[in-house]
This record gives sequence, C-alpha cells and structure tokens, in this order.
Amino acid sequence: MQLSTCEDFDAWNKFLEGERNDQMITLAHNPSLGAILSKTFGYQSENKFIRKGQGIIGVVPMVHFRGKIISMPHFSYGGPIIASDEKVKVDLNTLFEGKDFEVRGFEKLSDHVYDKKVSCVLNVHESDEVQMMAMKSKLRQKIRKARKLGYVCKLGGIELLDEFYDLYTRKMLRFGSPPLGKVFFKNLLTDYRFGDVQVAVLYDGEKVIASGMALSYLGFNEVCWSSTDNEYDRFNIHALICWEMLRSSVEKKHTYFSFGRSTIDSNNHRFKKQWNPLELPVFYNYSEPVGKSIKELTFLTKIWKQQPLKTSVFFGHKISKYVY
Repeated sequence: MQLSTCEDFDAWNKFLEGERNDQMITLAHNPSLGAILSKTFGYQSENKFIRKGQGIIGVVPMVHFRGKIISMPHFSYGGPIIASDEKVKVDLNTLFEGKDFEVRGFEKLSDHVYDKKVSCVLNVHESDEVQMMAMKSKLRQKIRKARKLGYVCKLGGIELLDEFYDLYTRKMLRFGSPPLGKVFFKNLLTDYRFGDVQVAVLYDGEKVIASGMALSYLGFNEVCWSSTDNEYDRFNIHALICWEMLRSSVEKKHTYFSFGRSTIDSNNHRFKKQWNPLELPVFYNYSEPVGKSIKELTFLTKIWKQQPLKTSVFFGHKISKYVY
C-alpha cells in the first residue's frame, strides 16, 4: 500500500459514498475538514488516497504537527478507511513510513492504544414518533415534561454563533478545561463543505439556557459540542436540546445521529445510554507508549477554574492548538 495526495474531492467523496453501507463513515473523513484545522491552528493538513498498484483502495485524512501525524485533532475519529472488499490489514507504521502518529477510530491499529472512550450513536428512524419510541420510557417522559415548560429552540448557523459560544465558554470554565477559540467555530460555519453545520440554541424568554453544534457528512450527524446553564439542568434541558437536534436529523433523513465520545462510565456516558444507542469503542492508536494526558491531570483543572472567564477564553484559544 502507498499513499498519494488527493487532488480530487469528488473522487474522495465517491469512494466513501460507496462504502457507507458497509462501514461507518464519520464527519472526520470530510475532506474539507483538514483545511479548516490548518486555517485555525496552523497545522499542515493532507488528504491521502491509499493505493494498491494504480487502484484506490482507501483514504486517510491527516494533519502534521510537531513531527507527528494526527488523524484527526479535536475530533473523535479519523484514520484509514479501507474498501470493504479488500482483505488487508493496515500497518500504520508501514503506511506512515515510521513517522510518529496518533490515529483515532473504531479499530485497534497499534500496539499502543488508549481505550477508555466510547461513542454513542443512534440509528435515525423515518419519523419523530418512531424515533421517540426507540428511547427508554423514562427519557421520553423527561423530554415531554421539558417541552411543556415553554422553552424555544432555534436552529441555524452563524447568526447563532455568539450565543452558542458564550454558553460553551462558561461550561468549559466550570469544568476546568481550555475552550476552543471562537474563530474555530466561525471557520467551521463558513468553510465546511459536503455536509451541514447546525447550531442549536434553547431559550427561556431571551435567556440562552442550552446550546449545541452538530456536523454532518454522508448521512452521519454528530453533536460535537453542547452546553447547558447548570441552573436549568434539573429541567432536563440537555435532553431537550439533543431531542430537537435529533428531530432535525430525522427531517434531513440522516442515517446516524451521534452524541460523540465519552469516557466509559462517566456521567456523560450514562446520559447518552438513556437513548438506547449503539455503543462503539473509540481507540486512540499511538506509535509509541503513551504517558498521562494533560487532560487527566486533575490539579490543572482545579487551577483553570480559578481564573476569570475572559482569561480562560484568551488562553484557551492559545492552548487548544496543543491540546487536541
């Protein structure tokens, strides 16, 4: 197998369109995503065809950063997609010619793997009614009660960015994590192709109480970021805004609706399990043994929480290039 640079996004999309009935194709394989990451963070992005002889048997999106190949930073997935009729095992060391790598996806492709994450994915049904009945009864009750409280949900694009981002940054400070810069979300909203970027905002009167952003590609739609006002959490607003975005997926006839990755057995994971999802292990494959991630150093989250929102936003944008 050899890599060659993709100069033809139509050929890339056609190849993956032909594979979507046999394997899960995620938003991380959208060929427009790498350029957005490069524009925002300064990574060097490439979309590579995987060839056997003269034929294309696969694709792999990637960025280069600090001597490492990453597929894909700031998202849960990436890595090679090989044609389902090809009986080959991918050796990442050979494929990447011995370069350091971090590759995320649904397969173990390395001897050095972080395997504490899971992605929760729903099959999208033909109507709201069928979709609702696929959930656990307790969750249906929570959503119905929340819908009776008079909250209003708006679905849109860049016109909702400020409201989405304000709540997102407040949530990240509350959790003690550096937020991504607003410019990243703006670039997604203006430059993302071959799929949709949807912003959802939930209001109590004029007050923003929940928000989310979802990206789609080839029938796969994922809520990549969501936030709530914790004073309203007792009213099940997280479930409500997810339901409104799921209803939009039903309307657009997507195939899958993903809640994104969670740490196994975390509160976030337990919330997602209420929806009766497919639970797909997500593997982070590394070229060498992995030490502790900076995200696992809990004392840093305690320090981050102590600063004002303004500095959290400023430094978060600077740091997020390196914490992906």
